[in-house]
Amino acid sequence: MPQTAILVFVDAMLEPRGNKHMPTIKPLFWACLIVCGCILAGFVQAGNEPPESRLAPLRLLTEAWPPMSYEYQGRTDGYAVALVKALNYKVTAADDEPVIEILPWARAINMATHHANILLFATSIDEQRRQQFDFVGPIAETRIQLYARMDDDFTPADLSQAAAAGNIAIYRHSPAQRLLRDIADERLLISGFPQYSARQLLHKRVRYWCQAEIAVKGVLRQLDQPLTVVRPVLELAHLRLYLAFSSGTDPARVKAWHKALVALQLSGEFDALYFEWFGAKPSLPEAEVLWHSH
Repeated sequence: MPQTAILVFVDAMLEPRGNKHMPTIKPLFWACLIVCGCILAGFVQAGNEPPESRLAPLRLLTEAWPPMSYEYQGRTDGYAVALVKALNYKVTAADDEPVIEILPWARAINMATHHANILLFATSIDEQRRQQFDFVGPIAETRIQLYARMDDDFTPADLSQAAAAGNIAIYRHSPAQRLLRDIADERLLISGFPQYSARQLLHKRVRYWCQAEIAVKGVLRQLDQPLTVVRPVLELAHLRLYLAFSSGTDPARVKAWHKALVALQLSGEFDALYFEWFGAKPSLPEAEVLWHSH
């Protein structure tokens, strides 16, 4: 039977018959249809909502590591901060800026290894972290180098020669600390912030400062020092940096952030943001998800 005929039939069946005092069923019937339609529309709308809206809140943690992330006049800023804000908007479709917490790196990574639904950025990957996090990226790359004062003209041939020549300043849980794990503890001066490590070098309390090249200029600027006060003397490693999602975070959330990052790369927005902060186009592969290993 055609749909029009069915509606006419139902309409006729619901017309009141003879008794003027009998209440009509027709308005009630259509009211029920409207209510059911609204409920169905609600289910459809819920199905179209981004995954983030149906998950526990995501906590965003980073460190004071300019130009990647830092605080300026009470606001978080930096390349990685700007990228995370752009990705968050794509994933959540929310106009409100997300809350990004800047913490000491040791504290941030400790929290991220003990709680689900934390995004930690930006971090390098090692064997231990592969077991603790799901990674999305890469979002940047850098070199880890030893820096000396500009007035120090000695250039070590390798790490062992550098360690023999003097102490090395690093900050806790940084990529540098992992790279220097074979150096005797008495040769390392470990601090909680990269700014403290740089200050140790400038005050001649250590001979070398081990830091990621991408952050040296920003750290020195925070100390009101130009880049020319130091010079790189030994490259230790080349690293790529990622967004790290803590264990227990819903895979749908990780996939949504990965999809958003790929979209930014394909649209050219990622390259533009990278150039804005670093003055060069990135030579990075398309973003991928590196799921934690068991």
